[in-house]
Amino acid sequence: MTPSENCRTTSMPSSPAGRKHRRLGIAIRIALLAWLVAMATLVIFIFMTMPQQKKMFLQQLESKANSVSLSLHDAAAGAALNEDYASVISAAQTMLAGDPGLDFLLVMKNDGFALVIEQEGWCVDQRSDAYWLDRERRPDGGINKVPLFDRRVFHFAKPFDYSGIQWGWIHVGLSLDYYDHSVKSLYGNTIALGLGCIAFSLMISLGFARRVVKPVLRLRTVVQKIAGGDLSVRADRLGTDEIGSLAGSVNIMTEALLRRDQVLESVRFAAQKFMVASAWEEIMDDVLAKMGRATDVSRVYIFENHPDDAGDLCMSQKFEWTAAGISTELENPELQNLPYDAAGFGRWRTVLGSNQILSGRVSAMPDVERAVLEPQEIRSIIVIPIFVEEKWWGFMGFDDCSRERTWSSAEKDSLRAGADILGATIVRQRFQEELLEAKATLEQRVRERTRELQAQVTAKEEALAELAETQSSLLEVSRAAGMAEVATGVLHNVGNVLNSVNVSCTLVLDQLRESRLGNLSRVTALFPEKRDDLPRFLTDDPRGRKIPDYLASLAPALEAEHRLMQKETESLQERIEHIKEIVAMQQSYGRVSGVIETIPAEQLMEDALKLNVSALARHKVEVRREYETVSPVAVDKHAVLQILLNLINNAKYACTDSDREERILTLKIRNKSRNRIQMVVDDNGIGISPENLTKVFQHGFTTKQTGHGFGLHSGALAARKLGGRLSVHSDGAGHGAAFTLELPCSTGENP
Repeated sequence: MTPSENCRTTSMPSSPAGRKHRRLGIAIRIALLAWLVAMATLVIFIFMTMPQQKKMFLQQLESKANSVSLSLHDAAAGAALNEDYASVISAAQTMLAGDPGLDFLLVMKNDGFALVIEQEGWCVDQRSDAYWLDRERRPDGGINKVPLFDRRVFHFAKPFDYSGIQWGWIHVGLSLDYYDHSVKSLYGNTIALGLGCIAFSLMISLGFARRVVKPVLRLRTVVQKIAGGDLSVRADRLGTDEIGSLAGSVNIMTEALLRRDQVLESVRFAAQKFMVASAWEEIMDDVLAKMGRATDVSRVYIFENHPDDAGDLCMSQKFEWTAAGISTELENPELQNLPYDAAGFGRWRTVLGSNQILSGRVSAMPDVERAVLEPQEIRSIIVIPIFVEEKWWGFMGFDDCSRERTWSSAEKDSLRAGADILGATIVRQRFQEELLEAKATLEQRVRERTRELQAQVTAKEEALAELAETQSSLLEVSRAAGMAEVATGVLHNVGNVLNSVNVSCTLVLDQLRESRLGNLSRVTALFPEKRDDLPRFLTDDPRGRKIPDYLASLAPALEAEHRLMQKETESLQERIEHIKEIVAMQQSYGRVSGVIETIPAEQLMEDALKLNVSALARHKVEVRREYETVSPVAVDKHAVLQILLNLINNAKYACTDSDREERILTLKIRNKSRNRIQMVVDDNGIGISPENLTKVFQHGFTTKQTGHGFGLHSGALAARKLGGRLSVHSDGAGHGAAFTLELPCSTGENP
């Protein structure tokens, strides 16, 4: 099975049962996250401000009580000398009459004698209740239920000292009616404000989330249409962020699919023409015109190889099609009997002779080649070898004189199919010509062997027709698989990274909820109250003495919170960079620019693993690496990546289908010899039975119900074209399997 088929079989279910188990949409999750952050902030604010408000109310009561006690202190000073308490009673009654908020005033001597003045009257009470006397001699106040009056008031007690003598105490009781009303109003207003903030923040969060997710939903709709076969749609680039870049990548790959579709149609047209034509030369102009318009190039031509008188290999142009406004080179004498080596095209001879495609920008080619190509105003070129009976016959070339372009792997594969069909047509026509010649010269022998020769010709024609049909079918399957790969690969990779971003956001939110920062605010609120006597507060007051130790213990906790939130923020940044890497990789392998590149084998293996890492983790397959230090390889990067992707996918399914609890995939890179390396994909999955070991690379053979049987076959062919080989080893069913891709360290080396 090919990698593209694997992508198709693991796509998300579209049935109602599959949709039932889907998680909440991204928009809802983002809205809920933003709303929860706002709610957490609101709750923290309320819990910080409510105690402060109540404390301010108490401070107002204490300030009022202190003012009353000071006023009463002046009147009681005279009574302390002559024990004339009438002035004290008169001053107290005046205060009570002028302020309904005063509940009672009580002046008590240390011996227990007390003057009790209330709104209703006054009395003398001779008692020594510990509640009134047994306390530290400093001003103190708070809400209490006093024993004498048996009601809840704000009770403020202040020592009464006169001329250095501790005479007694002044007690002030304030009514709590206004205080209770203020607290009730505070709670009511806070609840109303909180409900309003909840509703407002929810609406804002929903609107913000809808605006953020809208481009993603648009892109998903476009990708779904592309997956359904509509290649005319394009994604709108609404910005320059990652989503905009991803939309541009989707458009580039869609354009590549559309061009490949057009090229495939031209190849199909060529195959149909070649099958019905008696002489392929007669219909070559129509075929080249069709292929030239499909590939949107300036010139298409056919060159045939032949030796010169000295035995050197030469090339001569035989056919050509040119677009409007492009000069023809068919009559150019310099392109007839042109020796490869003497003209500076020895590199072409090496690459094309090893059945590899040569393409690129003319400006990047060697000077000796540019000297021939630039006078023809060629800016980009692709050349596909034509093989006849396993011998290099010539090549088909495509020139772009208007722009420098990069030829995609899909275009290369499609054009190679057209060149292969032409080679097969030349073979068929040669057989026909040989038959006619034999009939003219050996009439008698022809009559004796007519039936045999006709049977052979018919068989060859049927085989060629079947080959052409098979190739056309394979190309159609490849195009459909490519579209599915675009649709699933982009959304699946980005979705995985967004899930990680959501986890990091949740961790930061939880840390904010559990933060001890609010405790620090309550501590700092004590300092304004004690600003005038701060040193004594920190050394004598029980609460003040605890503050340094508390701050010392609080600092490590806040530092730990800071490190955790910094770590999660850095994780968010890494996830966003990961999205950029996914886009870059999609663009890199969606627009392969060169045929042959020198690249480390470890990079090829890791790139193939990156495109499968999510599926491997989902199926709980452990990946192990055993990499030796090897020389770089000079290969077609895209071809090797396709082989490795298919092998890793097959290994993943082999591990999943086995009964083992421990699923292990081992990737190995090692030296085979001085100029050859091996890349091994080893699994402990279901293994391969001995009778199937000789069949796994045959076209159409598969053990999967959803397989097509051309993934390993095409991989073996691609490895052979790269000058390497693909082999397999297994100890039998249930013992795993190891697939080995052997590659040369230099281009063109044969195994």
